[in-house]
Amino acid sequence: MKKALKKILSQLVPKGNVKERFKLFYYRLLKPKNVAFDLVETNGKATYKTTFQNLFLITNEALYPIVDDFNYYQHFYKVKNEDIVIDAGANCGHLSVFFSKLVGQNGKVFAFEPDKFNIERIHKNISLNEDLTNNIIIQDLLLWNKNELIDFYEVGTVGSSAVWMPDAEHCVKKQAVTIDNWVKSSAIAKLDFIKMDIEGAEIEALDGCVETIKTLKPNFAIASYHVVNGEKTHIKVEEFFKKMNYPHKTVRFRGNEIITFAGPNLK
Repeated sequence: MKKALKKILSQLVPKGNVKERFKLFYYRLLKPKNVAFDLVETNGKATYKTTFQNLFLITNEALYPIVDDFNYYQHFYKVKNEDIVIDAGANCGHLSVFFSKLVGQNGKVFAFEPDKFNIERIHKNISLNEDLTNNIIIQDLLLWNKNELIDFYEVGTVGSSAVWMPDAEHCVKKQAVTIDNWVKSSAIAKLDFIKMDIEGAEIEALDGCVETIKTLKPNFAIASYHVVNGEKTHIKVEEFFKKMNYPHKTVRFRGNEIITFAGPNLK
């Protein structure tokens, strides 16, 4: 009986990972407009293909839960050809790859990610996209308000943080820099867009970005739903931009997704 049932299921379900095929079917039904999902084989391994507004990404991880972020982060400023972009908190590099395809061969994406496990994932996802033009520059650095070594909780997930230390086992020392110092030392003369999702360290990173805001006037999209000392970070982020007299606006999207936008594009 079991053998007969397995035979029937094998005829109904395409070859490959059955669970992933069912998830693919489910998310295809719920997908947003201008988005397509598929499973493809890359170098003999099952990978995920996500098409978003005529751009496609090949990744080792399914983008079903986060594809909406592509729109959310570009709610006010649309990344374009030849832009210089910072992806702060690059995680597995999904948005870095997406931005890379938008900025083209004459643009650059600086992917700031201090977690060594996530950096490995970024490299792997970059290698899957053969159409990239080597315009993603990984920065193994923490964004902070000082240039110093600081404690960092490194676990290879979105929970890696310089703010929360759930245990000492995964706590390591990492090099932190200010955006102002990095801009100067890297001779960055143009900076169009900064996406930031660094697990509660957004305030420290902004404190280290004052001169860059004054001189290069970048546009920001900052994940500001984190809670630090019992307060959501969008409150402090708004206070920072208000003090700087810099155009800003906080928008709530699905669920708890809160993004604070800032920059000349809001005028």
